Amino acid sequence: MLQLFQSFIGTGDQFLIYRFVGLIIALLVIIATCLCLFKKSRWKLHQIYFIAVFSMGLVFMCTLPPLSAPDEILHFTGAYALSNQIMGQPVRDEDGHVRIRQEDEYLVNWPGDNDPCKATVLGQTLDRSVYEAMHEKGLFRATETGASITLQQPVKTTPCAYLLPALGITLARLLKLSAIGLVLLGRFMNLLLFTTLGAMTVRRTPIGKELFFAISLFPMTLELAGSYSYDSYIIALSFNLIAVILDLALAKPAAGITRRNVIELSVLALLLSPCKMIYATLFLLCLLIPVRKWGTKPWPKWILSVLLIGALIVGSILLVNFREVLRYVNASGVTQAPEFTSSGDVNTVKLHDLAELIHDRTLVFRIIRNTLQILGGQFLGTTVGMWLGAFDQGLATPMPMLVLFWTGTLLLAITGRREEPALTIPRRIWMVFVFLLLGVILMVSMLLAYTPADTFYILGVQGRYFLPFLPVLLLAFRTPRLHRLRAIGRVGIDLDALLLSVMMLMDALVLLGCFLTVVQRA
Repeated sequence: MLQLFQSFIGTGDQFLIYRFVGLIIALLVIIATCLCLFKKSRWKLHQIYFIAVFSMGLVFMCTLPPLSAPDEILHFTGAYALSNQIMGQPVRDEDGHVRIRQEDEYLVNWPGDNDPCKATVLGQTLDRSVYEAMHEKGLFRATETGASITLQQPVKTTPCAYLLPALGITLARLLKLSAIGLVLLGRFMNLLLFTTLGAMTVRRTPIGKELFFAISLFPMTLELAGSYSYDSYIIALSFNLIAVILDLALAKPAAGITRRNVIELSVLALLLSPCKMIYATLFLLCLLIPVRKWGTKPWPKWILSVLLIGALIVGSILLVNFREVLRYVNASGVTQAPEFTSSGDVNTVKLHDLAELIHDRTLVFRIIRNTLQILGGQFLGTTVGMWLGAFDQGLATPMPMLVLFWTGTLLLAITGRREEPALTIPRRIWMVFVFLLLGVILMVSMLLAYTPADTFYILGVQGRYFLPFLPVLLLAFRTPRLHRLRAIGRVGIDLDALLLSVMMLMDALVLLGCFLTVVQRA
C-alpha cells in the first residue's frame, strides 16, 4: 500500500488528494465512534449495527465508482425503468430500450453501433478517469435536458427489489440532480433499506446477533449494500427471515404463533421468493418451529399456515418468473448465450438439461465435486470480498485479511452466551441439511442455466450467492458452553467489540487500497 500511496502523491491531482484525505478522516471517525459506542452499555447492538454498517456502507458507496459492482448496470437499468413508471412516463421506446434522461446518457454510453455488448458503462473500466468524470460532473445540477435511451437491459425480477433505489432515482430527477447525484441517491436508498432490515434482524434474532453483524461487515456485503444490486435486498430479507424463524422457534413455550406471525412470514414469502427463486428454500427452516406453538388443536392451524405460505411462495414465483421456470425444465438444453459474436449474430450453446440429470443421477454430484475441488477456495474468498467490483483483481482483499474475516466470523458464530436458548441436535441437523440443500439447488440452477454441456464443472457461481444463507450453517454450531471465550484474559475485553472493530479496521484498509489502485491507473 505504501508504494501505491507514493505513486498516488506523484499524480499531483489536488482534488484526488483531498478526496483521499477526506476518506481517511471519515473512516477514522466511523471506527472511533463505534469503539465508543461499544463501550457504552446503554447502546444496544442493533443500534450500533445501524450506525456502523450504514456509515461504512456510505463510504464504500461513495468510494467505489458508480455502476462498478457486479452486474450493477443491469440493476440500475431495472430501477430506472421502475422510476419511469412511478413518474408516469413511457418506460421504453418503440424498440424496447429503457428511456433515460439525456443527462444520464454518459453513464451508459456506447460507441454508436447499437451493440449493447460494446457499450461503455461508467465504472466498468476502473481508472483515474472515472473519478475525474465524477468530479467534473458534480452532484447537484443537471447540465443537459431531453430524453435518451440505454441499450442495457434490466434483470427480470419482482419490482419490489428495485422500489427503494427507484424512489431515489425519481427524487433525483425531480430535484434535477446530475447523473452522478442520481446514481448516488439511488444507491443511498438501497443502503438505507439494507441497513434498516439488518438492524431489525440483529434486534429480532435470539441467537447470533454478532454473526449477522460480522457478515454485514464483509467487504463484499458492504459493496453490494451500497450499490443497485438486488443482492443487498435478498441478503437483508434472508437475514430477516432467518431471525424471525429462530425467534419463533426458540422463544419460550408460552409464546405461541399468532396470526401476526403468520402474516409476517407471508409478507416475507411474497417479497423474497420471486426475486431469486432458490432462496425460497429458506422457508424450510419454518419446520424448526414446534407444532404445539399453534395453540390448542394445533395441527389444523399448522396445516393452514403451511398451505398459505406455500401457495404464496409458488404463486409469486410463477407470477414473476414463469418463463424462467419453463427454461429450467426445458429438455432441449439449448439456450441463448449472454454475449454476441463479432458479426452481431446471437451465440447459442448446448447446456446441461434436466432430462440429462434425471437420466444420470450421479452426474450432478460428480460435477458439484469437481466444482468444489476447482473453485472451492475461490468461493470462500469471494464470499468475503476477495475481488470487488466486477471481479477486478486489483480491487482485492489481501489473503491475511480474508483469513482474519473468516476467523472472526467463526468465533462470533460458535461462541454463544449463557442466557441464550440452546439449539437441540435435531434442529442443528436440520439447519445443516437446509444449507446443503440450498447449496445444491444453487449449483444445479447455474448448471442448467449457464454451464455448457461439455464443461465438467459449474460456471457462474460466485461467493456472494452464499451470503443469504451462510448464517444457517454457522449458527448450527453455536453453543453457550463456549461463552467464556467472550472474555479475553484477565482484562475482560469483549470479544464482540474486539472482532467487529478489527473487521471495520480491515474494511477501511481494503477501501483505501481500492481507491489508491484505481487512481494510479492511467
